[in-house]
Amino acid sequence: MTVLLWGLIMAGCSATRPEIDAPSAVQQLQMQITRLEQRLAEKEREINRLRAQQQGRAKELQQSASEAAQAEVKLRRFATEADVVSRLAEVEVALETLQSRLGKDRQAPLQSTAQGLLDAASSAFDRGELSEAAELAAQARQLIDMLSENLAAANLQSAPEVPFKITIPLRTKTDTRLRRQPDPNAAVLDVLQRTTPVIVRAYRGPWLQVQTEAGDSGWVLGELLEPR
Repeated sequence: MTVLLWGLIMAGCSATRPEIDAPSAVQQLQMQITRLEQRLAEKEREINRLRAQQQGRAKELQQSASEAAQAEVKLRRFATEADVVSRLAEVEVALETLQSRLGKDRQAPLQSTAQGLLDAASSAFDRGELSEAAELAAQARQLIDMLSENLAAANLQSAPEVPFKITIPLRTKTDTRLRRQPDPNAAVLDVLQRTTPVIVRAYRGPWLQVQTEAGDSGWVLGELLEPR
C-alpha cells in the first residue's frame, strides 16, 4: 500500500513539472525578432547595392554627356560654312518632322522657342558668324529632340531627368515660379520676374532645370521661357 501511494505521488509530481527543454514564449519571440533583424539586414544590403549601381549608372551618364558636350564644343569652334549649312538644314528638317507629328493646327510648348533659335542661327550665318550660328542651331536641335521625346513618352510623370549637352540661355516670358522639383505641387523657391535671364541645363518631361544669374537653381515649365 505504501509503495502504491508513493508511486502515485511521484506520478503527480511528474505531471505538474514544467517542460524544461521546450523554449518559452519569450525565447520564441526573441528568435523571431532575430530572424526579422537578419532579413532586414539582407534587405538593407540589397538596397545599398542597388543604390550604388544606380549612382554608377548616373556617373556614366554624366561622363557620356560631358564627352558629348566637349565634342560639340569642338565642332562649333571649328565649324566650316558647309558644316553650318548642313546643321541648319538638319534642324529645319527636325522641326518640320515635329510639326507633322503634331498636326497642322497644333503646336508644342517650346516649339516657337526652337524656331526662334533656328531663326537666330540663320541670321548669325548670314552675318558670317559661323560659331554662333552652330551654337544656336545646336540649342534649337536640343529643344526639338526634347519635344519629340515627350511626344513619344507614355507617361511624362515618370520621365527621367536628361542633361542637355550644351546649356541654353533663355528668359522668362512672364512672372514664373521657380520650384524645387519638376512638379506643379513642389515647393516654390522664388518667383522669377518677367524677362529674367536663365541658363537651361536639363529637362524632365515638360520641365526645365534652370539657373539664374544670381546662382539660384530650380525647375520651371518650359512653356514659360523664350529666346533672349
